[in-house]
Amino acid sequence: MSSVPCSRRHSAPLPRILLPLALLFLAACGDSGGNGPARSLDGLKIGNLDHPTLRFDDDGTFTIVHFTDVQDDQEIDPRTVRLIEAVLDDQQPDLVVFTGDNVRSGPETADDVRKAIDNLAHPVDSRGIPWLITFGNHDEDHTPKTGMDEGAMLEYYMSFSNNLNRPGPEGVNGTGNMQVLVYGSDGDGPRFNVWALDSGRYSSDSIAGQSIEADGLRSYDWIRPSQVSWYARTSQEIESRFGNKVHGLMFFHIPLPEFDLMWENRERHGVVGEKNENVAPGSFNSGLFGAVMDRGDVLGIFAGHDHVNDFVGDYFGVTLGYSANVGFGTYGLEGEEPDRLRGARVFVVRETEPESFETFMVYARDYGIG
Repeated sequence: MSSVPCSRRHSAPLPRILLPLALLFLAACGDSGGNGPARSLDGLKIGNLDHPTLRFDDDGTFTIVHFTDVQDDQEIDPRTVRLIEAVLDDQQPDLVVFTGDNVRSGPETADDVRKAIDNLAHPVDSRGIPWLITFGNHDEDHTPKTGMDEGAMLEYYMSFSNNLNRPGPEGVNGTGNMQVLVYGSDGDGPRFNVWALDSGRYSSDSIAGQSIEADGLRSYDWIRPSQVSWYARTSQEIESRFGNKVHGLMFFHIPLPEFDLMWENRERHGVVGEKNENVAPGSFNSGLFGAVMDRGDVLGIFAGHDHVNDFVGDYFGVTLGYSANVGFGTYGLEGEEPDRLRGARVFVVRETEPESFETFMVYARDYGIG
């Protein structure tokens, strides 16, 4: 896994987008507003047909760029924008995923929030690249001042031409849980799946009168049982509809407890990369990793949250990994090189062998940004 920028280029950007008919959003038709109800087909939820369909390029590859923890406001550090633009122009992705802590506490008004979102959205949307976001624990830090909660922010994200987000399914914890299928280069049937979950914000300080932190637990939220059930049910529906499991990757903000367990036993799990701060998972393990192992369709789970970790490894057949953070406006490494790990994670998936996807980090230093 290289940390050197990949020099590959797609010969033409247009094949990454097909128009309407095959776009499949099983998570559409939630209760957070949005662009109208989804339509049902054999138990599947099909989102609005005015968005492009993701597909593998003519060379049989599909490239994803994972940015996390922009964590800035309406006056974004210009180095963050330069880094986002440099990665996009170098890697030419087919999809961009932002995994939360997109906005921090700085905005004072709703217009400030929209400007903060514009700062990260414009470099991607203006290039015609499909993209989506998940939320992190800091995205509502400004809400008491601005009045914009995750639902309102999601609605604004969805207003961008190339944004793929949709309201989440009803009765499922979180905002904007979703998945989107990637079709084959010939347009005939899905070959890959991208899952995006809301890992929440914070747990209560105490539950049943007992302190969370007194037991040494971190006071972060966790993937809830309703989300685990939604994933398993949707996975089963996809298999039933298309006659086979569709491999994919899963993205959210707060890492699972299994990330820490993998690091503790890193010699046995082929772990590469750095751990410069403690893994900070949610307070409780609600079984998502077990559900993923049981279904066997998610090849890897990737998170952000812990800005200066970028390790990745194979944990009992499922790749677990971080992207180090992209934002220069928030904390980095201690010492003389605080920005050494600012960057993004890249995935190159091959249509004929999705289970052998390639992933690597690219860093600000690779582009002379610092």
